[in-house]
Amino acid sequence: MTQPRQPSPVETRPWRIVTASVGALIVAIVVVGVIAIALNERVKAVTERALLYEVEVEDEGDDVRIAVLDLRHLHRDIVFNGPSATGFAEFDRAYAALTEEIEELEQVGLPADVIPSPGSIRETAERYYAAFRPAILLYDDDEEAFSRASTLGLRQIESMDRAAQQIDLLGEELVDTALVRVEEVTTAERMVLIALVVGVALVGVALAVSVSRVLAGLRGSYAREQEAARHLARALRTKTDFIADASHELRTPLTVIRGNAEIGLTTADEAVRGAALVDIEQEAKRMGGLVDDLLFLARSDAGLPPLEREFLPARWLLGQVGRRAESLARQRGARLTTEITGEGYLEADPDRVQQAVLVLVDNALKHASDGDSVALRANIRAGALRIDVVDGGPGIPPEELPLIFDRFYQVGDRRARKKGGSGLGLSIARTIVQAHGGSLVVASTPGKGTTMTIVLPLCPQPEPSPIEAPAIDAEATGAGAPAARQTETDSRPRLRPGGVTPAGASRQ
Repeated sequence: MTQPRQPSPVETRPWRIVTASVGALIVAIVVVGVIAIALNERVKAVTERALLYEVEVEDEGDDVRIAVLDLRHLHRDIVFNGPSATGFAEFDRAYAALTEEIEELEQVGLPADVIPSPGSIRETAERYYAAFRPAILLYDDDEEAFSRASTLGLRQIESMDRAAQQIDLLGEELVDTALVRVEEVTTAERMVLIALVVGVALVGVALAVSVSRVLAGLRGSYAREQEAARHLARALRTKTDFIADASHELRTPLTVIRGNAEIGLTTADEAVRGAALVDIEQEAKRMGGLVDDLLFLARSDAGLPPLEREFLPARWLLGQVGRRAESLARQRGARLTTEITGEGYLEADPDRVQQAVLVLVDNALKHASDGDSVALRANIRAGALRIDVVDGGPGIPPEELPLIFDRFYQVGDRRARKKGGSGLGLSIARTIVQAHGGSLVVASTPGKGTTMTIVLPLCPQPEPSPIEAPAIDAEATGAGAPAARQTETDSRPRLRPGGVTPAGASRQ
């Protein structure tokens, strides 16, 4: 009887090698996955912990500074207007708010070696309150003693303000340190992954394709995690800056409104009270406009710019812009020259395009030198509508040109702050133009002026086929301004490829 042939060690060895390779590959995949997940979680944890802590430090430091400035405002109000029951109550409230903000800052847990510490700010605040609060009662009886206490108190407030600023700067330094730690962890993760890749590559040529696919997936996951971490860092910093800037811009009109409200409530002079109410109304309108601008930018950031597009003749749109620009120039008491040529069609939101152009015209009128005129030019070039707004103002320094479209950025006190700008106009204009697939560029020579240029792509000329517009019901539209607006809207030439959009149709 023939014994069955036993496989030789040489014949079984390849299978053993394959089995060992498969096992090693599985182990390697498991190890790679576990380590990659652990390191990614570590990167995420380090990033979130560091950045959230930095944001909290900066936010609390800013809150302390706001409370200090509020206390200074009430201190000066007492000095200039004298003490009152309301003034005492507001002063005590502001001091209580300051101590509460200091307590929140202490709870953040700043390092022990931070100078100035929240404790030192608290001590300064307590000394200030203990000295100035009783001195208020000496306002009428001992003016010299009150003046000394007031001067000392203002110095202490300035000291607390500087300390809050230093803590705010500390928050910015902490984020830089945090990013260094994140980079260190990222480098360690990269080195571990490289070592594992080399180890897996040694498993065998037969499994190289499978190993390469696994590693490609891991590399992609790693790259996405790192990109997400960078986006998170940028988003958090942008959000913090935006909130701080928006809060600052809203705080100014709120302060004016509160101050005028206090005047209106305390004064018996009807003329003064009327002037205060006018100031309140103006600041309320300014706040409403600022909120509308912020909402528009927020929707645009979310990828949903509020646009109502229509097919329109470029010449009609430019005529509307020209008339509104001339009206704006007359209000400013400035000269405006227009030069509009060319024919074409646009698919655009006419109101938003006009808004973008008028932002540039208004900006140019503000900064044009006395006696100089502002030019509004439009022409068709290379299949696009080109709109130029040219002023002969002081120009923009070259180092500031890349920054002028940043939100709330303003080119020096001489170009914006003194002229009432919020710093959002150019950002909104560029957002509108880009949402239409166009571009907004600037060229400026210091001492000679600035040219802002909008370029919008044209659409193929539609084939109009007249459609009768529905009649307007006078009773439904009413009288006065609404009816006038209805007439103006119906006269707008709304087109679409292959025909004319009915005048009463809604905008998509």
